[in-house]
Amino acid sequence: MERLILSEDEIVRICQRLGKEIDESIAKEEKAAVVLGVMNGALPFLYELVKHIQHPVLLDTIKVRSYEGTESTGEVLVEKLPDYDLEGKDVILVEDIIDTGVTMHFLKEYIQKNFHPRTLKVCILIKRNNLRMKFDEKADFTGLETDEQKYIVGFGFDYRGLFRNVPYIFVPSIKDIKSWEPFFAHEKND
Repeated sequence: MERLILSEDEIVRICQRLGKEIDESIAKEEKAAVVLGVMNGALPFLYELVKHIQHPVLLDTIKVRSYEGTESTGEVLVEKLPDYDLEGKDVILVEDIIDTGVTMHFLKEYIQKNFHPRTLKVCILIKRNNLRMKFDEKADFTGLETDEQKYIVGFGFDYRGLFRNVPYIFVPSIKDIKSWEPFFAHEKND
């Protein structure tokens, strides 16, 4: 590991804080809010976060793809739609990171245009102050703001599909990446 970004304990503390902030923002609502996680990266964050929200919530997911390997394609494709009818509901969109802003910009417009929620708030684990930001998207609830520009792995963030299950977030070293190559040997034969 080159550098630890967030430890497991820090992630739990962030989720506790965000859960309280979300509760305060929806406390007066008489209906359950829909917490909409962006698959697959936000799932560990979603599951830890909702443990700390006291207000009744419905859990749902949407799946989009904008990365090939470790690089953003700049194009967002929807692969799975929400299961619940979001029209007229208070929706909290949960994403792992705002990086270039492309995915979040797309998701906010797509959800507003196609599902017409009463409110749409965004909760993210990490806001990267990206030097290549395309859209300066803001979140209503932010776990950590960082200037870290290197690729990160763990707690939902993957390296070529793997290591989402690591309970902390880190910048992998060159040595890490080289040691992971045997996991991808099958790709050369496909």
